[in-house]
Amino acid sequence: MLLTRVVRGRKNPLHLGFAERLRRARKAAELSHAALARAAGLASRTTTAILENGDSVPRVDTVERLAAALSLSPSYLAFGLGPLSQGDQAGQPAGLPDRLLAARQLRGLSRLQLGQQSGTSHTLVRMTETGTTIPNLAKLEALAKALAISPAWLAFGLEPMEPARRSRAEASSAAS
Repeated sequence: MLLTRVVRGRKNPLHLGFAERLRRARKAAELSHAALARAAGLASRTTTAILENGDSVPRVDTVERLAAALSLSPSYLAFGLGPLSQGDQAGQPAGLPDRLLAARQLRGLSRLQLGQQSGTSHTLVRMTETGTTIPNLAKLEALAKALAISPAWLAFGLEPMEPARRSRAEASSAAS
């Protein structure tokens, strides 16, 4: 089961709202779990039910497929960032491996340092940068946080690279 709450006083990871956003979007589209899985080209009919229950964290490519099937922005579905609708949004030409490498180098970090700072591993960083693996949303968000960049930019090339800074007043009014 996925973590649904974090220690009091700490901000919840953005990807924790994924299951609820997926459930609402599927119901709004009036699709069954099986119909959405088919439309997204997923191998298992039960994948969407597992994801909606929060029993698994999806990989970035799975989120892209689900978002396309639901005509949603992948950054909205994954992290609740950006516009709800996919519209004419197109990711930047460079893929996730190139964006991760560029951001890591911009911050002057080695793979080992990024792995340690993100709580993942240098192996995950290397395999993601070489396109050998695609991280799930939790690991991708940890990498983005360690790099102080937007997870939506890192995952999909959408949104600005630098996350928007909110003032304390904005943050407290959003929490109300």
